[in-house]
Amino acid sequence: MWHDQQQVHAQPGGGLPLPRPANDILIKNKVIPIFAVTSGMQGLYDELSSHLTQLSSVGKLSDNSDDVATLIKKQLDSIISTTKLNPQAPTGVTVTVTPRCSGDQAPIGTGNGCSGVKIDEEVKFDVLVMVDECVADSPTNAYSFNIEVPGIATIPVEIEMICACDCEEDGSQIDSSTDCSNAGDLICGSCQCHSGTYGDICQCNQTTEVSSDACINPETNSICGGDNNGKCICGQCECIQPTREGYMRWGQFCECSNYECPRNLDNAICSNNGYCFCGDCDCNQTPNGSPKQSTDPQFNGTDCGCPVSKADCIHPTTELECSGSSNGECVCGVCNCKQDHYGEFCDICQDCGPLNCTKYTDCVECMFEGQDEGKTYKECDCTVETSMSNDERVDTSKLGRHKQCTPIPVDENCDIIFYLHYEDKGTTNQPVLLEILIDREPDCPTQPNIIAIVAGVIGGILGVGILLLIIWKIFTSIMDKREYTKFLEERSKAKWNTGLSPLYKEPMTKYVNPLYTAAASRI
Repeated sequence: MWHDQQQVHAQPGGGLPLPRPANDILIKNKVIPIFAVTSGMQGLYDELSSHLTQLSSVGKLSDNSDDVATLIKKQLDSIISTTKLNPQAPTGVTVTVTPRCSGDQAPIGTGNGCSGVKIDEEVKFDVLVMVDECVADSPTNAYSFNIEVPGIATIPVEIEMICACDCEEDGSQIDSSTDCSNAGDLICGSCQCHSGTYGDICQCNQTTEVSSDACINPETNSICGGDNNGKCICGQCECIQPTREGYMRWGQFCECSNYECPRNLDNAICSNNGYCFCGDCDCNQTPNGSPKQSTDPQFNGTDCGCPVSKADCIHPTTELECSGSSNGECVCGVCNCKQDHYGEFCDICQDCGPLNCTKYTDCVECMFEGQDEGKTYKECDCTVETSMSNDERVDTSKLGRHKQCTPIPVDENCDIIFYLHYEDKGTTNQPVLLEILIDREPDCPTQPNIIAIVAGVIGGILGVGILLLIIWKIFTSIMDKREYTKFLEERSKAKWNTGLSPLYKEPMTKYVNPLYTAAASRI
């Protein structure tokens, strides 16, 4: 809303208008006010906003108010990102709200909410409700009030106080009960410890026992590893044991367990090959904690996932580990192949050894460029016999075992094509290079004729158009001929009536004068 001096009325004595009725209306209708005022009235509305329990915001306008839209958007963003609780506590009841802001959230100035809250983000609050006094059989021991979440919801709270329990009135209290370590009174099933003792059953002595600070783990700054792991009793951590069978927790600060250890991809603790002890896998023990025998499979690694034995890396034919150290090494029972090698035992390599094409690039280029000069392979420092093809291309059908290497660019559009002729020898079928053969002519892909392509496309379009016109003309001619023939047949079958129409009248009428006839006869 914008400030209008005609609508702000001060109370007698110069104070602010009473906000309570307006505040109740805002809460009832879930209205969030935004005050956009000039600098001269900002102080007045800041004080008014502070008296409203509902979310409200005050923004300063420029003198001509041309930034009102920007200001309102800014205030809306601020309101949306703020979550707070406003308790409407009655007299005699004190409500304390403590926000538990997390992440990028930050406590607001009033201390009852968080700012910087994103959409779908959770904000937790601790609410402490305290009643000043409890009078037995008094009708005032029942209270009802609301906690407002401005602009979102209203949380109703009802309090019914019981000043005394029934079990306190029937004389069932046991003083210095053995259930309370003889250091407390058993009242209504719980221990009320005597002075100087504490604990669930009053088992701790404040004068002789160490404090709860002894339960704080200096590394994590947590008490007994957190509420889910243990609790501090008489200065010592008592660990909470997991409900799952076989799982255990122990340690001075309940920091150790037999299930919080590295797992493999199957989510198995220590890969089911070792024993989990205080966060680390002991691969020398079985999963149940007993020492391994010499005949048991041995493993290592942080998750005991790597077998110590290298039997799975031995090549069945050569009996070499990963086909030799130059091909690969055994890691966790699997061959880790070196560059250019692959296969289960790293025994496959087409681009290494004598069949590595890159080793012969200089030789091939020298032979190709010097073929007109008759250079020999020795003059080109070739390590194996190298020759040019007799024809334009090498006849690979006569080579037997051979490999075509990656073409070598000779100019912008041409490549040198060459082949490695080899054979497999020995028990391991290792390739042995016999010779290098080079195409006499470079491979120069024909460049497309752009003019021919364009002309062909245009000619095709024209041809298709003319063909469609011819088809259309033939079709219409056939249809016209059929229609004309049908017309002739229908006309020949028509029967015309030659009688005169009864409505027809001759255009000429003949009259005879009777007197004229008599006169003629006398003559």
